[in-house]
Amino acid sequence: MELSLKTNFYWSMFAVATVATSLYAAESKANTLLYISPNDYNHSVYLSHTYYGYWFEQGPLVESIAFQALKVIDSGVALCKANETSDTVIRINPSIFYNWQMGVYHSRLVATVYSGNGNLLGTYSGEAQQRGFLGGDTVTPYYLTKVYTSAMQNLMTKLKINPALDNEKAGNRLPCGLIGAQPEPKFSFY
Repeated sequence: MELSLKTNFYWSMFAVATVATSLYAAESKANTLLYISPNDYNHSVYLSHTYYGYWFEQGPLVESIAFQALKVIDSGVALCKANETSDTVIRINPSIFYNWQMGVYHSRLVATVYSGNGNLLGTYSGEAQQRGFLGGDTVTPYYLTKVYTSAMQNLMTKLKINPALDNEKAGNRLPCGLIGAQPEPKFSFY
């Protein structure tokens, strides 16, 4: 009995030490981190037509488009994996709607820019519309890519990144994975 209690104690201490080291926020080598919510990767969006529907995840599609667009203006951009910190964190929140009666895709990308310690620096949005029809596994992704790329181009005309606004110590920085836990304004047009 005593041996099992000691063994359980040591295993529990090992677990606590492992969790404590995994919660440590690592300083990223990138100046800017791109954060997209895990919900955009795990939960599908459904676009519907009268006789046809299409399910897709917004995260992988928006990630590649946003990463390429941000890489043009700031070469020090990296994707937020979990607990990295950086001078600036940009959260991209995508939304899309398909008007099947008019045959038009409507997309909106909202970029919220945070400083390294979690202060809100600004919120910018880009919108786009693309005529196209909904159907098939090759046609629909083509139009989705096109409408999200147009929305990202619109967003890039408005987006301002000021990474050196506050120089905080690395211990006072907010890990980019916690950006999604911060409250957001609750409004949606789509």
